[in-house]
Amino acid sequence: MSKTLIRALPLIGLLIAGSAQAFVIDGNLSDWGIKRTGNASDWIPNSSVFKYTIEDQHDSKLDPGYGGQAYDAEAIYMSWDTSNLYIAIATGHNPLTLDRPLSNSYGPGDIAIDFGNNGVYEYGVELLGGATTTKGHVYSNVNWALGIWKSNGSWTGYYDPAAAGNRLLADPAHPTSILSGTQVGIGSVAFTTVGQNGYGAWPNDLHYFYEVSVPLSSFGSNWANGNVFTVHWTQNCANDSIWVDPPISGAVPEPGTLALLPIGMMGLLALRRKKATA
Repeated sequence: MSKTLIRALPLIGLLIAGSAQAFVIDGNLSDWGIKRTGNASDWIPNSSVFKYTIEDQHDSKLDPGYGGQAYDAEAIYMSWDTSNLYIAIATGHNPLTLDRPLSNSYGPGDIAIDFGNNGVYEYGVELLGGATTTKGHVYSNVNWALGIWKSNGSWTGYYDPAAAGNRLLADPAHPTSILSGTQVGIGSVAFTTVGQNGYGAWPNDLHYFYEVSVPLSSFGSNWANGNVFTVHWTQNCANDSIWVDPPISGAVPEPGTLALLPIGMMGLLALRRKKATA
């Protein structure tokens, strides 16, 4: 074996590892590069994260609603490898918050995914589990509950997001919880229930974290064809929504592209060796 190829093997190993992100689904986002130093840069992830949105706020008025830190959607991150889509969320909303709309208390919603970016969230990932859904399961043809806010940001007049009148008025751009759907995959979900401070520009604020792994096979041809997509999350009231847009404008790299990268590198090294011995 040539010395050139021997020296290249560690690089090829890194490329292979880089195509399979090692995210441990445990609710700890340190492997995403999230830090705890009390600075705004804490939310900036490492290079293994393909796309992210950060909007940590410190105000009673959120977007579109209110609720302050207790309903703040702070950051969302996305990455993938050849087998799974990975999603992480940072929020000021405790996953154990009771869902009692008439008492002005709203539980967490589920992850919504829109392939084709046509405003139809075809897929949902159940975060906690419900009467007809299971934690970590992926559903298609989802019937979504909506929040309590209209598209112009005004209140619908209903406290209950499940009320029929509310669903007629609420903004469909911010789906909340999965009401029903067809199960198409089983993923993994972990979340924290004890607030942690020391993150971001307001270190006294408490934060909670979700971490999710979803098999790419759940999305069928939508993933295989490289369709653009958006990943969205909010609470059942939709006081503050956050989403991450398509990772690359116009196309999503197919998982096989990442897997072929090391092979291409080996081919280039072989060509270099041939030239050197000519």
